[in-house]
Amino acid sequence: MEDIFDWLRPLVSGLIGGLAVYLIIRYTKSTAELEGELKTVSYSKPFKLFSAVLIPFTIFIIYAVSQSYKGQEIAALLVASGFVAASIFFPYQAFFVSFKYDNQNIYYKSPLCGYRVVPWGNLTKVGYSWLVQADYIVVKGIGRIWCSNMLNGYIELMDFIKNKKG
Repeated sequence: MEDIFDWLRPLVSGLIGGLAVYLIIRYTKSTAELEGELKTVSYSKPFKLFSAVLIPFTIFIIYAVSQSYKGQEIAALLVASGFVAASIFFPYQAFFVSFKYDNQNIYYKSPLCGYRVVPWGNLTKVGYSWLVQADYIVVKGIGRIWCSNMLNGYIELMDFIKNKKG
């Protein structure tokens, strides 16, 4: 019986993870929220829920790491470090960062950057991070702005940026 659970546990875990990713992607809209001329790029509710649930799950992972067997310390520490980084980065992006734009300006707000209004002419770079698996733009006066494909309005934003860069 224990052999069945050893085989079934990773399968169920993978299915749950796949379902979570499906729901996040399924409820991500290709267009941004529109307020007059101003477009708001934001994360969907499933992504925000995932980000919030990640915090207590990370606490559980840290506890599990503290119970790891001798010889597993490095692997366990690496896994826990990844979860800690994700449980800081994802909720920060989902709940504390605001990114809006129109044809002339970028309106960006975050706890680290404050509130900035910067013209699109300050766009200096468009790139992609393999580590974070997200596009980003670098804007003089703001810095790096992460543009995940899980943002509502991501496709519209990337098309807009392509046209701006010409």
